Amino acid sequence: MYSTENYFWGWIVYSFGVFWVLFCLWYMIRGVKSSAFRQSSVLVAVVFFMTPVTAYYDDFHLAPAFFVSLYEGLLLDVGFQRGLAPILAMIIVTLTFYGVARFLWSKMKRPPPVRVRPAFSSDKRRRSNT
Repeated sequence: MYSTENYFWGWIVYSFGVFWVLFCLWYMIRGVKSSAFRQSSVLVAVVFFMTPVTAYYDDFHLAPAFFVSLYEGLLLDVGFQRGLAPILAMIIVTLTFYGVARFLWSKMKRPPPVRVRPAFSSDKRRRSNT
């Protein structure tokens, strides 16, 4: 069993590695025209790699859910459920919040409708000096 400091430094090194994996992912998809696809795929990758779950059943230390699921599914024959369920739940929550935020942002950025006035209106600012 590891100490709290070991888990802390493990998360720091793991986060640094995930940062570089995300940078490579961004580099590969930067040419895609759809910004919604680019942003949502990076969000899904962040959630997939950074969702924590307890390392052991009787321990309170956190480990990446991806590796816990992989370890338990392949080596312990327990299944992938304990790590996969939080990942799927967080992906659904993240994409829901992303969709709502994108919708609200598009509503706030839209300029107000322009009122079209007739050419010979009674507005003094629009009259010519001729």
